[in-house]
Amino acid sequence: MKTYCISHSKDVDGLASAAMVQAARGGGFALTDYDGLMSELDAIPDGVEDFILCDLGTDPTRFGSFARKLATLSRRISVTYVDHHYLSPQAKTMIRKSGVKLVHNSNECSGSLTFRFFRKELPPEAKVLALYAAITDYTDGSPIAVEIMERYDRQLVLFEATLLSLAVANRGKDREFLRTLVSELALMKNPHAISDLPRAALEQAEILHGLSKLVMKEGKVMGKIAYMETDQHSTGSVAKLLLGANDVPLGAAFRTKGRGGWCEVSLRATSAVKVHLGKAIGEIAERYGGNGGGHTVAAGCSIPKGRVMDVLEELNGRL
Repeated sequence: MKTYCISHSKDVDGLASAAMVQAARGGGFALTDYDGLMSELDAIPDGVEDFILCDLGTDPTRFGSFARKLATLSRRISVTYVDHHYLSPQAKTMIRKSGVKLVHNSNECSGSLTFRFFRKELPPEAKVLALYAAITDYTDGSPIAVEIMERYDRQLVLFEATLLSLAVANRGKDREFLRTLVSELALMKNPHAISDLPRAALEQAEILHGLSKLVMKEGKVMGKIAYMETDQHSTGSVAKLLLGANDVPLGAAFRTKGRGGWCEVSLRATSAVKVHLGKAIGEIAERYGGNGGGHTVAAGCSIPKGRVMDVLEELNGRL
């Protein structure tokens, strides 16, 4: 196995990025989230010569360890890091000086960046994978996505991207299902034609319609934040529903992880939020013993369960 990719498991952007690496280079791949990233970096198989990391950032607390791992890897194999999460100028300089090839732009999604980097090695149909990633990551107004979309039927692409996103939200805990999606997308199979995907998408649509009524009843408001605890795997979807149900600029949904000591918090904002959400939540979560990060209007964190309200109160003060 010469090529190996590690990509984000929780959204279409990460899955589409992995699929494009598979289509371009083949080899093996692993899917993980932010919490599992460091362990996956330690588990890269022997014999790999070309390693690509996609759509997985890290917070300031763990950045030093993360950068050192990439630097150690780059001394013996080729390392390419494709990402769009916030990186300070100093962090980018550190990564590049270690010999890692950094492909970074916080205004694009990782799928668009992956497509552009591997464009000469990909079949023409791979453009649509970049669009699926951009649409579901809310970056379809970016230069790369706009240029590609001009050559496609927008409604059809939106349909396929939505099916894919809903299915991932519905079956996100099923790693075999996610691996199958990556493999099928790498073969340029349309989402609607992938086995079990339409059914999973329809199931998730029904769940979301039910949740939209639930958030109206159980969502609470703290200043400019609507928040709610949920048992849904896709906390991001619940956070977005909270925005629709309340006249506030930010939605926050959280769920207990594992045996109950930690919470996963997802944040979704409107354009009325002028702070960089990913940067702000990363700084706040770190002070309360957790970690976090993300994009301008979509971010998240992992924090001790007892500190959720402290984190939301501080975040509200910054809005």
